[in-house]
Amino acid sequence: MKILYIQYANPGAFPVAMRAGRLWRAAGHEVRYLGVDFGGGDPLAIPADLAESCDWVRHGGPAPFRFAARAAAIVRRWRPDCLYIADSMAALACSPLRLLHRGATVYHEHDSPALAASWRIRLQWNARGALARRADAVVLPNADRAALLARDAGLPPERAPIVAWNTPCRDEVGAPRQGDAEGPVRIVYAGSINAQRVPMAMIDALAEVPEVELTLIGYETISSRGHNDRLRTRAAERGCADRLLIRDAMPYHDLVVALRDYDATFAALPVEADDINLRYMAGASNKSFDAMGQGLALIVGPGEDWRTMFVDPGFAVACDPADAASIAAAFRGLGDDRKQVRAMGERARRRIAGDWAYDEQLKPVTQRMERAR
Repeated sequence: MKILYIQYANPGAFPVAMRAGRLWRAAGHEVRYLGVDFGGGDPLAIPADLAESCDWVRHGGPAPFRFAARAAAIVRRWRPDCLYIADSMAALACSPLRLLHRGATVYHEHDSPALAASWRIRLQWNARGALARRADAVVLPNADRAALLARDAGLPPERAPIVAWNTPCRDEVGAPRQGDAEGPVRIVYAGSINAQRVPMAMIDALAEVPEVELTLIGYETISSRGHNDRLRTRAAERGCADRLLIRDAMPYHDLVVALRDYDATFAALPVEADDINLRYMAGASNKSFDAMGQGLALIVGPGEDWRTMFVDPGFAVACDPADAASIAAAFRGLGDDRKQVRAMGERARRRIAGDWAYDEQLKPVTQRMERAR
């Protein structure tokens, strides 16, 4: 089967896009990618074994039209058996491909768009609904988002989207942790650093729990310049600066390796987020599953979906990320028994290596593609 993965973004920035390509190739399928080069270094950051199978257009000006033209040219020349369209902008740009392509079509929505007054967003919204209705499979990483898209697109129950979590493949899962669980519990946060993701409440909580060390790995967003300095200042004021370490962002592969130096990861998101993708992140959070795959326990938010998926099975503790006392309680729960934290992480690692691996998440999607081509 020949699969054309189309995304109006950088596919290399989406680990599951790369995992899908590796799994399909291992199964004997051919894979090509079409993405957008937004500049800033390596345009797609795609592994060497997939890099030769990539096409992209440069962002700016009439990029959507050039993107659509490039997609049409690849379809005419390469004649793929399946179009794997991976966001709402690609759904809009590739609407004309229905006249050229007679094989299978999948719509995989990594990030859900918000309906807005913008005419382009409204066009994307309509295009995603039309594509979802005619696609052979619709895929989302979160059950709540899947239900919302099914409602918005008017999908009948028998055509409900497939929910495929953003988990690592089995060959990415680390070995069991070795050595005694001694010393302070080392908690890591990895991602963009701003007041919403890393609130001052985290520093106040750190000050209350001396059995914990906190490391932040990431970058300040444009709107949050200076937040790292503010965090350091608060830590100095609260007497915990020696237990706060801030490291620069690093490539994805290096980050996954670095996770093994820690015991737990902070993955709690704001409870009242305006962005639908933040509000419904359980199952879609790469950082949570990457940490689990390396044997780390989790600190998650208080939502019922997070509790059901992570807390109840014993992989995580929950807190309200806006409440310093709640975060401190989560920190304290981990700091009181480091061996138990290791046990939580090992349970999580084994679950990722089992039926939660992306090898399993992708199977129903691939089966639908093979039947429909």
